[in-house]
Amino acid sequence: MLFKEDKVARAESEAVRTNAGWFRWTHDLVELSGADAEKFLDWVLVNKIAGTPVGQGRYTTMLDEEGGIIDDLVVMHKTEDTWWLSTLYGPQMCAWFDSHKNAFAVEYSDRTQEFDMYAVQGPKSADIMNKIVSDSVDGLKRFQLLETTLAGAAVTVDRGGFTGELGFEVYCARTDSEAVANAIAAAASEYGAPRLTTLEVYVRSLPMEKGLALRQDYKGLTPFEANLGWSVHMDKDFVGKEALEAAVEGPARAFVGLEIERESYEDIGQNEIIRKRGVPVGICRQMIYGYTVDKNIGFGIVDAKKVPLGTQVTIGPNDSPATVVEPKWC
Repeated sequence: MLFKEDKVARAESEAVRTNAGWFRWTHDLVELSGADAEKFLDWVLVNKIAGTPVGQGRYTTMLDEEGGIIDDLVVMHKTEDTWWLSTLYGPQMCAWFDSHKNAFAVEYSDRTQEFDMYAVQGPKSADIMNKIVSDSVDGLKRFQLLETTLAGAAVTVDRGGFTGELGFEVYCARTDSEAVANAIAAAASEYGAPRLTTLEVYVRSLPMEKGLALRQDYKGLTPFEANLGWSVHMDKDFVGKEALEAAVEGPARAFVGLEIERESYEDIGQNEIIRKRGVPVGICRQMIYGYTVDKNIGFGIVDAKKVPLGTQVTIGPNDSPATVVEPKWC
């Protein structure tokens, strides 16, 4: 569904791009430990997990045996013996681990109901964070963790987020959630940084403008088709590797951006057909109005050979004209 002009949504988007904004968006959180924890994660995930230092995270995908993405996540080495896995699909992840645990000495559980996560995002996010945490966030690298306190509560701060801007994610116990939220709100107000209330802005519009997709957009693609080949370490064994090695002819599908060519707010739903000269060549994964770029933008999966960048296509039952572009706008 495309956005119509919304003053609140525009203000929230502009705040994150030029100043800062904050919101509560609790991912599912799976905790994993055990003597073989590192080896197991290295086996079920495509990125190199072995050797990740304590206090550092990694972005990665998890594949099925056919090489298709079934999840994307951030793996955080929380303590020497403990790993946190930030996903949107905790129960499904645990079920997948159950079927692939084999002889690995690992234990894992979905701890989502025990924690909250608040995101502080935007150019001024570090200034806001430094007003409320006991230890400075200055110098934190991407996906690096900081164990500190905020409003008297123990928190884990991850330098990350889903907006494409400088940002931090604050994990706290649910029992401390109100105190943490109040502290963030007070500091943010000093900078005129709002609490974001428009889900479509911080889950879809802001991320999409920067080329950040959800698992539902990538699901079933190989990492190479999803433009995530940089995260795949073919020098180690992992679930789905044999299927990736067998794809010698290159990606059959391409994950692309879509731009609607006219000012149109008609609905374009997920999985609407993309056509080239009337012939189906792919599907639309999602469309949204991008307030930073002032246009309707989206993600699609198309035939890699038939639909190069720049191709003119139509989408959906109303044949909305669109152009295939790189899946990143700013």
